[in-house]
Amino acid sequence: MGFIDDLTIILDLLILVTVLVFYTGFCVWVEYRRHDLDRANTHLRGGAAMLGILGGAIGLIALWGETTWPISSAIAQYNLFFFDPLFMLALILIGFSLAVWRGFPTHFVGILSAVAGCGIVYYGARGYIIGLTLDPLQTFLLYLAFGAVAIGAYPTTLFIDWFIVGPKNATLAPLPSGERPDYPWMWRLLIGTFLLLVVLAGIAAVAYGFTSAWAHLASPP
Repeated sequence: MGFIDDLTIILDLLILVTVLVFYTGFCVWVEYRRHDLDRANTHLRGGAAMLGILGGAIGLIALWGETTWPISSAIAQYNLFFFDPLFMLALILIGFSLAVWRGFPTHFVGILSAVAGCGIVYYGARGYIIGLTLDPLQTFLLYLAFGAVAIGAYPTTLFIDWFIVGPKNATLAPLPSGERPDYPWMWRLLIGTFLLLVVLAGIAAVAYGFTSAWAHLASPP
């Protein structure tokens, strides 16, 4: 089978994920600060629904890649390098969407996201060390950025369960807590850092597109 080049659509989907995660997080945070939890929950559910759709699209591509190995035998290791992290990303996005819409605690998805994020960083580091792709540094930065976002998602899901959905349903909180955090500065730092990481991941995806995707378009398989 010849090499099927779907790099550009994958990068497009990754950019859409970062935009939607940032926009959802920003909207929820603004409404939380305004003490309007009803609107914050509505924004959360809307964002989660769209993330589930994006996760489904990414999952279809990743599952197809994992089962067919479309990249030619000369560089067959790229199938693992690219599609393994994409499949984990799809599971996280779909899991988060289901958790929000079914009323389950999101921190269970968050802990899986943190573990997957460590794995994605490792994939990127190993790819850089052994020189995978023609742009190993840009590839490593892409994996590092998305891995950091996945790790940062864990405290974000804790915040959601404690202070966004928790006041409406206390059983979703990891531990009993008040409706407002005892250390608000800590949560401002954590949520702000997470949103910054999302922006950096989006920039990394765009930069990777300019350095790699357009080269693929110039010489299709």
